[in-house]
This record gives sequence, C-alpha cells and structure tokens, in this order.
Amino acid sequence: MKKLLAAVLLVPSMANAEFLTGNKLLEHMIDKEIMSRMFALGYVAGVSDAHQGVISCPPPNVTNGQVNDVIKSYLETNPSQRHRSADVLIYEALKRVWPCAPKGTRS
Repeated sequence: MKKLLAAVLLVPSMANAEFLTGNKLLEHMIDKEIMSRMFALGYVAGVSDAHQGVISCPPPNVTNGQVNDVIKSYLETNPSQRHRSADVLIYEALKRVWPCAPKGTRS
C-alpha cells in the first residue's frame, strides 16, 4: 500500500496530456534518472494491482520488482506493439505470464 501511495504521489509531477505508450513506459524503465524509473515502477504496480485477480492471477509472493521485470521483458521483446497504450500492454503481458484459472475451476 505504501508503494502504491508513493506511485500516486509521483504521477502528478510527471503527468502530461498524452496517454502513456509502451515506448514511453520503456523509456522510463531504462532512464538513468531514479525518478523516471520510480514513475515506471509505480505505474506498472498500479495497473497490475487494478486488475489483479481479474486479468491476471500472479502468485501471492510475487514482488513489484518481479512484475516490473516481466513488463520490461515483454516491452523489449515486442517492439512492434510498443506504440500501443501502456496499460493494455501490461494487461496482456501479465495475463500471458500469470493467467487466471477459468471460472469454476481451482488453480
């Protein structure tokens, strides 16, 4: 919860009028500036948390750093998709790595 609050506090200082694309998110993830990398970590954590258990079902002990690594790897290996909205790309990556069990079944 503290990490999510920190992410929310960072967003207004870095927000602008455009949607965040996968290209821009990857730029933040690899930026030398710590604030840019922290923005990316917070953004990924927020999007991941928003649909956890609905879009993807990661194991209970997964860390924000691990989720961030999954997203960074997905962005790096799918350059043809990076022009798309970052939140959609995050959903797709997490669903691919940690899909939820079909309704009515146990995992």
